Amino acid sequence: MARQTLNRGTVANDGTGDTLRTAAQKINENFAQLYTAIGGDEATATVRLTAAGVEFEGQAADDHETVLSAEPTADRAVVIPDASGTLVLDTDTQTLTNKTILVPTMTTPKIRDANASHTYNVTVGDITANRNIALPVLGAGDTFVFENHTQTLTNKTLEAPTLNKVKIGGVSGGAVLLDSGSNEHLRFVTTASAVNNITIKNASAGNSPIINVEGSDTNISLELSAKGTGAIEIKNKLVLEKGTDVASTTAVDLTEPLTIFNSGSGISPTLGDGTIQGEVQYFSNIGAGTVKLQNTGINIQGTDSVGGYLQFDQGDGCILVWNTTASKWFLVSNNGVVPY
Repeated sequence: MARQTLNRGTVANDGTGDTLRTAAQKINENFAQLYTAIGGDEATATVRLTAAGVEFEGQAADDHETVLSAEPTADRAVVIPDASGTLVLDTDTQTLTNKTILVPTMTTPKIRDANASHTYNVTVGDITANRNIALPVLGAGDTFVFENHTQTLTNKTLEAPTLNKVKIGGVSGGAVLLDSGSNEHLRFVTTASAVNNITIKNASAGNSPIINVEGSDTNISLELSAKGTGAIEIKNKLVLEKGTDVASTTAVDLTEPLTIFNSGSGISPTLGDGTIQGEVQYFSNIGAGTVKLQNTGINIQGTDSVGGYLQFDQGDGCILVWNTTASKWFLVSNNGVVPY
């Protein structure tokens, strides 16, 4: 119903205005419409003013209403944007669109996957102070790096890293270590069911770094190989490791390449058979006693002396090379040593 205005006439009591009955009727109808609009008519009102606030009945009159209330402690201004949409409530499950959130505080946020079937749950532990997580200025789209996820990292500089089970620049059958120009610097070749390996050990002041052979085998050689007609070049002086000086009738230690005899009286040490083709042993006598080096299979300058020996006087020395095929030591260099 449209608002009805009372006709009061042109001048007072000129008889052209509404009668008292007609005026009263208009007043009643206007009040009835207002009364109904503010909830006075329980049967038809959809919005009512109550002590709790503005009450909304909804589309159907029932026992369920929505009450809009406020408890301000100071003057407040609530601005409704010039747009259509749905109010956002703190406990309702809703989807927000085109929202910019400034300085949000989030507790265990969840991020849905592409088809909304699962979520990534972001969890954190307790910290003792605020922490900043800085995201780089990306030139293009990129991917987060995670601890247990298999990923390929590009353009990363690692400072003081601890690397476990490292795979470097993988190639077919092994791996390579590349230099700054992406050229092969060191190649690692894989051997099926490998059990032996080398170890590199650093050293403290006054000691030398070490390259060792290790593995499950009892006896393991270390091979150095050049390519084609190339050679293995040793740039500095070569030092032969020696065992304890032999000063009595004892067995020569074949695990050391150099044996020095040092006895004041005659001794008859023994020389066992070699184990590897081309094995070399160096001997010298610095003691005053004569040395008779015993070996039942010794072969010297084509003379096979079964039960023979090599005699070293003081200052004498020689080099022996083991021949696996002949099962004999061959004298290849001699300084005063006499075979018997």
